[in-house]
Amino acid sequence: VALEGGNSALLSNVMDELVNFRAKVRNYALALPEATETVQMEGTAASKETKQEQKEERRRLMQERKPLLEACDHLRRDLAAFGIHIK
Repeated sequence: VALEGGNSALLSNVMDELVNFRAKVRNYALALPEATETVQMEGTAASKETKQEQKEERRRLMQERKPLLEACDHLRRDLAAFGIHIK
């Protein structure tokens, strides 16, 4: 749809907001959970278990958030088709 009066400033502002929104979604999707406070346990076995639990939680979160990253990638690709390149 052509903008009346050639209002390219409005289009530029809309594109800036769209790019900012995409960046926020990507940052959320890639963010790792805050380190949880754990009671210090004696021995290396407990420490290894805690690290393994953290890795599993990180893996689960990334799997849940994968659709958000894919949506961001699709938006980037679709905008590129219109000559708008997001780096």
